[in-house]
Amino acid sequence: MIQTVFNIQELYHLTGFHHQPLSDEFDIITHQETYPTTKKMVPAHRRDFFSIIFLESQQEGEMQINQDKHARLNDILFFQGPQHVFSFVRGESMKGFLLFFKPEFLLPLTNDVISDFSYFRSSENNLFQLNQQDKKDFIALFKGIQSEKQHPSVVKALLLALLEKAKLLQQKHQTIEQAIPGEYQLVNNFKRLVNNHFIEEKSVEFYAQQLNLTANYLNNRIKAHTDKTAKEHIANRTLMQAKNMLLYTEFDIAEISFRLNFSEPSYFGKFFKKHTQQTPKAFRQNR
Repeated sequence: MIQTVFNIQELYHLTGFHHQPLSDEFDIITHQETYPTTKKMVPAHRRDFFSIIFLESQQEGEMQINQDKHARLNDILFFQGPQHVFSFVRGESMKGFLLFFKPEFLLPLTNDVISDFSYFRSSENNLFQLNQQDKKDFIALFKGIQSEKQHPSVVKALLLALLEKAKLLQQKHQTIEQAIPGEYQLVNNFKRLVNNHFIEEKSVEFYAQQLNLTANYLNNRIKAHTDKTAKEHIANRTLMQAKNMLLYTEFDIAEISFRLNFSEPSYFGKFFKKHTQQTPKAFRQNR
């Protein structure tokens, strides 16, 4: 089943980062600080807190967001809430900031982070490309938070300013997205759902119900716009995660099978061979 990380220190333990967070409710670090100990690959998990990732440059590595594999990301801002499933393969040279906070950290300034800042929802777009002016403004905010990190009241005000400014990014994106035909929006919404439920839910019927559609209609529309059926998208997201775990972790096949919610390792083996013509063991040995 999908792993849930309940606090910032637990996240650091999962990733292999040897660092003590500023508090149980808040921390800010740079990507550069995470070297060299952080693991190459961190498997799919949920976090019971909020994450803001600013990636100024990523020469290698990848993140899986909304079923898509993102590589060579530059000048992006990514918001992750407790509903998200997140995994990544870390590059050898990444630059930017990582900020984590529990909702109680912002009390009494805001009582409901997701309601006030909807870009943390798994159903919304969470990844924003920054232009040069936005990049400059957000770097200034991150640096301000970093320099004042020993003063929680100042950090809260600066963090709230960052979250409010991100609303402007969201509004610009929504204006663009409204011009996108409805069926392309359907594809995007479907991908977001798959990315956040592919481990627990592998049936097309589940995703169709979430979108208030029949399974046949969803399959047909996804196939028409992507040349792949909805079922193929679900399988590909599972396969992407399996390949990364085989390549970049030391988990044995049974552990990977369990983490991907297969009832038996043999079922995982059949699934993997069907889609790659190799057994998981052969794929790992041939890397």
